[in-house]
Amino acid sequence: MKQLTIGDCTIPCEVRRSARYRRITLTVLEDRLRISAPKNLLAKQLKELLLSKQEWIIKAWQKNQNMLKPPMEFHDGQQFLYLGNSLELKIRRHSRKMLRVSLEGQVLEVYVPEDLPEQACPSNIQAVLLSWYKVQARKILQEKLDTLAKRMQVNFQTFRLKEQKTRWGSCSSKGNINLNWRIVMAPDQAIDYIIIHELSHLTHLNHSEQFWQRVVEFMPEYGYWKKWFKEHGHELTLVL
Repeated sequence: MKQLTIGDCTIPCEVRRSARYRRITLTVLEDRLRISAPKNLLAKQLKELLLSKQEWIIKAWQKNQNMLKPPMEFHDGQQFLYLGNSLELKIRRHSRKMLRVSLEGQVLEVYVPEDLPEQACPSNIQAVLLSWYKVQARKILQEKLDTLAKRMQVNFQTFRLKEQKTRWGSCSSKGNINLNWRIVMAPDQAIDYIIIHELSHLTHLNHSEQFWQRVVEFMPEYGYWKKWFKEHGHELTLVL
């Protein structure tokens, strides 16, 4: 993930380019600055715009950060869940300018630019870990949705990745499926339960007896995983 440095502040950046974009849009999120720009926009033009918007960017970023919990401290040996397994965090400095995450066996390696100030590390590491988890979640959940929908003989319209505090998934009357990215931290069968639950709503948009019969048809042991989320759902987080 790229970074934008304004004074003493380093902000993680996500740059999106598309022919669909007619103008540049800056969106300050809790973990990064999102830059949406036309595909043919020159790098010089983008740089000039960012320079002209520095004051607004820094004010919006600092306001967002003040509303959030302080970023946690990260250190070697910390444990993070992924597909029900514990991964050990390793932080490494490297000569490149971008942060990146690499999964090597059961070790989650985060590479941090050697010139990134120490005080900027927690928020940047948290942002790059969040980005990595969301990328994995989008890929894994899409594959599972496609496989299970085919098995259940149902069709959903769209799939969106969400970050919700109290819901693991939802299904709209239009057939749109939303899934919380954090379920990618749960065991494989726990993920299947959430997806089967939401896909069952395509047949019964309620929690009637018929709905639960549909769930049981494709996951007889659903009760175990429903209870598992109640007992362990709070563990599925990057903020410890």
